Amino acid sequence: MSEVVFPFPFPEHLDLILPEIIMAVMGMVVLMMSVFISKGRQHIVAWTSIATCIAVIFSVISVSGQDASMTFYGYFELDAFATYAKILILVATVFAMLLSLNYIKDVENVGEYYTMMLFAVLGMMLMVSATNFVIMYLGLELMALCIYVLVAYQRDVLRSTEAALKYFILGALSSCMLLYGISFLYGSTSSFMYVEMGEIIAASGDDARLAVLTGMMFVLAGLAFKVSVAPFHMWTPDAYEGAPTPITAFMSVAPKVAGLIVFMRVLTDVLPGLQEEYTGMLIFFAVLSMAVGNIAAIAQRNIKRMLAYSTIGHIGFILLGMIAGTSAGYAGILVYMTIYLFMTMGVFGIIIMMRRDNIQGELLDDFAGLAKVRPGYALAMGLLMFSMAGIPFLGGFWAKYVVFIAVIEQGHIILATLGVLFSAIGAFYYIRIIKYMYFDEERVSFNFAKGIPIQATVVLSTVIIVAVGLYPEPIMEVCRTAVIGLL
Repeated sequence: MSEVVFPFPFPEHLDLILPEIIMAVMGMVVLMMSVFISKGRQHIVAWTSIATCIAVIFSVISVSGQDASMTFYGYFELDAFATYAKILILVATVFAMLLSLNYIKDVENVGEYYTMMLFAVLGMMLMVSATNFVIMYLGLELMALCIYVLVAYQRDVLRSTEAALKYFILGALSSCMLLYGISFLYGSTSSFMYVEMGEIIAASGDDARLAVLTGMMFVLAGLAFKVSVAPFHMWTPDAYEGAPTPITAFMSVAPKVAGLIVFMRVLTDVLPGLQEEYTGMLIFFAVLSMAVGNIAAIAQRNIKRMLAYSTIGHIGFILLGMIAGTSAGYAGILVYMTIYLFMTMGVFGIIIMMRRDNIQGELLDDFAGLAKVRPGYALAMGLLMFSMAGIPFLGGFWAKYVVFIAVIEQGHIILATLGVLFSAIGAFYYIRIIKYMYFDEERVSFNFAKGIPIQATVVLSTVIIVAVGLYPEPIMEVCRTAVIGLL
């Protein structure tokens, strides 16, 4: 009998994908657990999912090293940049699961809810470690398909199914744009590997320039949709409003981190020879996102829609770091996303606690008079709102400060000035919530549902935002170290 010979040798360093293996296996385990565990004990499924994410965090830290390591024939890379991104994604997921404990405890098929979250995280982890477009796209679609389901998880609620349908249709369109752009880049380089494509594009002549620029535009447009960049933001307000609030919190952070990491890898590895060309696109995206996000948020009466437009505005500020194109700019993006994670989770924790009786706690009027009845929650919400507005000296101030300084150092003075202007406009709708809490009379009775996990999330997020505002250097140093893996 002839010996079977495989065309490729067995991959080395498979320990690098141990976190992804754990996540995939536990996702299936959680799904099976929900089948055999009675409805009254479904909290076991939730805590198993939370424990899985915590275990994967320690697994990511244990397999990461000082130098970049690759496996699967160079298709999967684990460097300091990917390690930090995965930790941010997993921490955001743990917070979102803690916020979900009481929110969906009476909903059927709880196991499927947490399974979708675990597999969405698996897709994000593949995205940030991918070194080529094929693996990145597979991870992106795994993430997107799971989030489509999570947005529509309350299938008996009309706004949830409507939001998910809009998100799915526009998401499919953006995926087509991304694939179309990748096909142009592949046709010009005959490679899917980021670094190889970048080297060939940098050395290519004018004959291939039109195809490369076309591919660049479609790829950046497809990625821009995934991170809610204007003018590709149309799905964001509806999806944020229609999704269960813990999923809105999850969507606000984890997919944004994964998408921005891919965005930065594409710019630095695939398009370094086209920096002048893509910088013009990014400036247009940044200014439009800051304008649309901060101005449209003023008109919103639903706080989830307001935070959706706020996210678009924050993405505009984050793009300033990409426009700078320096290590300081990219480190500033990581600092921004780290601080944004805690601000967002704290705010959504308070919104979930506002949910009582027949009141969703999503309207601005629901916050009226909160300071007179629940001064502790009002203080936490006020600090988080001030931080999002960029008031010194809270975490949000340093988030904006680092990207503004990075873009100023590259000579974009007008762009930084516009950023400060739109930040001042954005402060209006954040401070308006504080006005409702402290200066308006109570309009609805406050009867907060007690939940230690939610309260702990709010307290921890608020404390971290205050601590980072007073002493930001540790986070900044960690982010500067992580960026070494990118550059």
